Amino acid sequence: MFGLGPFEIVVIGAIAVMLYGKRLPEVGRSAGKTLGELRRQWTTLAKELDVAAHIEGRTPRPAVATRYASDDADAHQVAAPRFDPPPASETPV
Repeated sequence: MFGLGPFEIVVIGAIAVMLYGKRLPEVGRSAGKTLGELRRQWTTLAKELDVAAHIEGRTPRPAVATRYASDDADAHQVAAPRFDPPPASETPV
């Protein structure tokens, strides 16, 4: 979790309990609501930008779901280097 080990998480938790004490659940709830609202606003902004790009004639980057479209001919081709066997005249020793 964020590159933190168990000891660091315990230290952060102990500091949080010392600072906030009985208000810790209230602070956690408030932080959760703030992060949820931030996520909703970010999603709304991204949708508005996609609509604006569509109206202006610029197509937004395709969504992840389009990679798996069955009617796309390139979706079933695998990009891999081509293997050419060595000529028959050269024999390994």
